[in-house]
Amino acid sequence: MNSKSQVSSEFFIFVGLAFLIAIAFALASLDQLQDFRIERESEAVKDVALKLQKELLIAASVEDGYIRIFEMPDQVENINYSLTTLNYTIINVLSKNSFYTVAVPKTVGNATKGANKINKTGGVIYLN
Repeated sequence: MNSKSQVSSEFFIFVGLAFLIAIAFALASLDQLQDFRIERESEAVKDVALKLQKELLIAASVEDGYIRIFEMPDQVENINYSLTTLNYTIINVLSKNSFYTVAVPKTVGNATKGANKINKTGGVIYLN
């Protein structure tokens, strides 16, 4: 009778250990998933910033009279973001967990989500 209770108690100890290992594995996986989401958000914010920088660099390199309308998405991969301009030469793209800053040619105006219009007149780049 004693050996049956020993087998039973060993079984519950091993089941308990397996359960603890499974919980530890789940917690480690959740941490890696959160890191992956933050990395994906950082890449999305970077892509938005570089797209806007590219548009402004093209406008700076062409002749006067250049006009182009382009779209900035409302969200990127279901990530909300905001655009800010500093001193006419720096654009920040900011989200909940990430930000990215790019230098741009001197630009009058601000980028917005949705339709944006770039034109170059008299050597000056106007945005919206």
